[in-house]
Amino acid sequence: MSKLALACFFIALISIFNGAVSFSQNIKVIRASGKSVDIRVGSELRKSNWNISPDIKPDVYDVYVPKAGKAVTFITNKDSIRFDVKPDDYQAFVILLNGKDSAFTAIKGHLDVPRARFSDDYKKSHTGKTFVEIPPVYELMNVVMAITNEGKKDNGMIRKNNTYYSDVLQWFDQYHNDPAVVAVNAEIANPDNYFSAKMDAYAFEYQNEKIVQSHVYDRIGFSNTNNIRSLIPALQEFAVKSKFADFYKKHQNYYDGLITSYRDSIGVPEMQKWLVINFPSTKYDSFKIIFSPLVASNQSATWFEFDGFKEAQAHVNFPFHSANQPKTYSKEASLVQDGSIVFTELNHAFINPESAKPQYAERIVKTFANLATWNNPEKPAKYYNDPFASFNEYMNWALVCLRYLDYAPKNEQEKLIQQTENMMVNSRGFIKFAEFDQFLVKLYRNRKKGQVLADLYPEIVGWFEGNK
Repeated sequence: MSKLALACFFIALISIFNGAVSFSQNIKVIRASGKSVDIRVGSELRKSNWNISPDIKPDVYDVYVPKAGKAVTFITNKDSIRFDVKPDDYQAFVILLNGKDSAFTAIKGHLDVPRARFSDDYKKSHTGKTFVEIPPVYELMNVVMAITNEGKKDNGMIRKNNTYYSDVLQWFDQYHNDPAVVAVNAEIANPDNYFSAKMDAYAFEYQNEKIVQSHVYDRIGFSNTNNIRSLIPALQEFAVKSKFADFYKKHQNYYDGLITSYRDSIGVPEMQKWLVINFPSTKYDSFKIIFSPLVASNQSATWFEFDGFKEAQAHVNFPFHSANQPKTYSKEASLVQDGSIVFTELNHAFINPESAKPQYAERIVKTFANLATWNNPEKPAKYYNDPFASFNEYMNWALVCLRYLDYAPKNEQEKLIQQTENMMVNSRGFIKFAEFDQFLVKLYRNRKKGQVLADLYPEIVGWFEGNK
């Protein structure tokens, strides 16, 4: 295509477009013959981070940058274009796909607000400590979820068939058509949003029955914005209307009892000590365990590093026992087993950074390229749908078995390990977990004096490479 023809082509397209954004006739153009685009933000290269979509006009890439801005570069298989992007900037350009399809594209800059800010007073009061909490706004969000249509389904989201859940329904279910409940129901209709909605509630505090932004946290999850900030006015109205403060106060003794049990009975200090010893390159200044009696089989983890302070958080359920649950293990073994859920979230703050180290990362990506080798697509393992998520979940529950070796009664260890392997393979669908777990248990038992788990990672990653 000649330069004149190309110019006329773009002018015609631009006049047709006439959308929300005005593109000048001097718009910059880059070429591509494949739809995948790499994007470099500052020094970070985001591989295959963008798909060229000519039908979206314009297709806007939102990027979060500091006040001073960052360089953002789109890299196709034929060309590249670079902009210095500051908050509120809007940079428009065209990607010409296969010499004929014009993808009107733009980069929109947003201010990157840190997820947390740790003051000197916060550091002083939290360093070296572990906190176990059922925070009010966090519980408010779980209450609202419990009375949504989604929350009432048999989907493992809400823990039912107990007195506390009955109390929640008796007090709050009359408000199930409240705007806040309807909005939250729409949010969590996508199961992925459940975790962000629950966790981001911890970024708000309850002061004099008012929901206010935390002075520490902007958001809890790893997204760029707090996912429930727009819902706060509706949640505030719901809390006032339903007298949530009275409900929370009425159940304070119940909450305190659960917190005490979590803090004192299931070995949290030993877990932390074990993880620090076995992953010596990863350190945290403080830990938090945040939960609700309403949470069923849903856990997540997050961690922060700001202002010279590192904090790890586990968002978990409580290890309730069913009234008719048979006593399979001794009291000592049962307490170790009860700690498994919170352990699997605390340990993500250690195993995830370890697997991301350069000497392992590329090998893991290649080994887990075909996830069908490792995860049954018909079972919950299908949700661990990238190489690191899958590898880290194999490691996650294998660490549970290693913890049994160090803390459970010797005569009950094998039974606990076999139960874990059965759950991971048959219930959750991690196809090769039992084989890997037996390998790691043997490797850990026979490790050399002074070796810790991080020292075994070359052999661990090697096992996966050899069994793909």
